[in-house]
Amino acid sequence: MQFSDKSVRPLLRRFLAARSLRVGTLVAAALIGLCGIAAAQTVRQWTGTAALTRQPAQVFASTMAEWRSLWSRVGRAAPDVFEPGRMSAVGIFLGQRAGPGYSVNILSAGRRRDRFMLIFEERAPDDVMMAERTPPAPHPVAAGPSFAPGGAAAFVPQGVASLPSAPARPVGPPTSPWAIVLLDRVDLPITVEQRLFR
Repeated sequence: MQFSDKSVRPLLRRFLAARSLRVGTLVAAALIGLCGIAAAQTVRQWTGTAALTRQPAQVFASTMAEWRSLWSRVGRAAPDVFEPGRMSAVGIFLGQRAGPGYSVNILSAGRRRDRFMLIFEERAPDDVMMAERTPPAPHPVAAGPSFAPGGAAAFVPQGVASLPSAPARPVGPPTSPWAIVLLDRVDLPITVEQRLFR
């Protein structure tokens, strides 16, 4: 059987159109699926400054017992919103801080390659943040003593050492900032990362 150029072109067009339609449908379905996953991820969070635990820790919860244990570190009853098997939770405890004004700020929560990333930063009082960002100013160093003829009466120090001034710290009782983040269950490892301020 011999095909003419005129009979092959329509067949080739139909084949390519059908294949393009199938590939386009698969791509569209994949995009809708990815958007659905991203849109379906809900994140709820609770924060505070007075956790019972005074040590820094990051705690994961995937069962009801772990959820309740997480909240016992805060000193509160666990909210009745956790659904085992459908949700995961992460507790971030900064540990004891010198005074008020410290907190946990969740920056982002989402999938990054082969894991789920939860990124947070520690907020501190403005004067502490500025002291951390500003390099210390050079301080004068004491020069050696100068001796003049005439004994001890002629002893004159030439320079005086000054001590660096410490940044003003908040006045108040110590705090222990915390955050608990509740997410829809993800079948990926969860990584918690702290972004340091500069």
